[in-house]
Amino acid sequence: MARRIQIPAIFFFIALIVASCASSEKMLQRGQYDRAIERSTDRLMKKPNDEKELRVLKEAYELANTFDRERIEFLEMEGREESWIEIYLLYELLNDRQNKVRRLPTQIRNQFTFFNYNEQIIASKASAADVSYRRGIGFLDQGGRDNARRAFTEFERAHSIYPGYEDVHQYLDIAEREGRTYALFVIENNSGMVIPEFFDAEIRKVALSNLNTRWIHFDTWENQNVDYDYFLVLNLTEIAFSPEGINNNTHGVSQEIQDGMRYELDENGNVRKDSLGNDIRVPNMVTVAAQITETVQRKAALVAGALDFYETATDQLIRTDNLSVEAIFEHKFAQYSGDRRALSEDMQRMVRGERVPFPSNEAMMMDATQLLKEKSKAIIRANRRVLER
Repeated sequence: MARRIQIPAIFFFIALIVASCASSEKMLQRGQYDRAIERSTDRLMKKPNDEKELRVLKEAYELANTFDRERIEFLEMEGREESWIEIYLLYELLNDRQNKVRRLPTQIRNQFTFFNYNEQIIASKASAADVSYRRGIGFLDQGGRDNARRAFTEFERAHSIYPGYEDVHQYLDIAEREGRTYALFVIENNSGMVIPEFFDAEIRKVALSNLNTRWIHFDTWENQNVDYDYFLVLNLTEIAFSPEGINNNTHGVSQEIQDGMRYELDENGNVRKDSLGNDIRVPNMVTVAAQITETVQRKAALVAGALDFYETATDQLIRTDNLSVEAIFEHKFAQYSGDRRALSEDMQRMVRGERVPFPSNEAMMMDATQLLKEKSKAIIRANRRVLER
């Protein structure tokens, strides 16, 4: 069997450091011209007389600019509208590249020729923004949610290239609105039990707004101006309350405790003395006992059903998730007889308590509603990407 060689982690770190320390000349040889320029300009700022770095910088600068200018010339000759975005980015790159050299000391800067690209940048910038702008309008004209999202991407690109171009802000809002999916959360009671009036309003308070993204919006109250793409139906099929239960448990407890001090006696029954002749006293340990009756009051409310996802365009159930919650009321108190010192701290707290009234079904339902909201929200969050499509 071939042995698997374990390479110490330190070698990976060494390899990483070596890679990060690659010389500008190596970058030049690999055709990584802009990285070579970045490295050379950084070193020449510290050592302006480094002839080797200056040579690398000149060669990388010339090659990078030549490639970019030739690419621009080709794209302009080709005459495709969509090329304006690349042309604009190439002019920006040419300008940024020479700005890196401009920050070098005068003795180095004077060895380079600089060009004013402002006119070309402004012209290509407007053309590039116009290309994305018109693409976006074209996608919007085709209609549909997917096309609206494509339109948003184009308008966003137009805005990033040329902030405030035409009425791109207005079209961004339109594309975002038309590309968004809308879902309405509703409740249906099919449990056969009448639910309290507050239940529907309370369950709709589930905070779905923080699940909203650019392309999905949740409502818990219907907006008459919205055509919903999905209905999220909380279908309640079972609501039940347990009887009010009281359980008693009586048992004995004991504990060894210190009850003052006593004199230590020798085998003859005499009090022992210390080296100074004083009587020796030790803790007097005794076992105390008590009988304790623990009482537990308990009541539960169960709400069960499913969260159903319906697509309105097809009126089809596309997903269902079963869910159930149980709200539990539990109160403990106790009574005792015997020596109180035998009781633990927990028992001491229990004997200070007393019986309390059981909560009403409505109060239990309110507790269950809070749990139901949390569980419904977790299911919606887990399936949010499905709804965004």
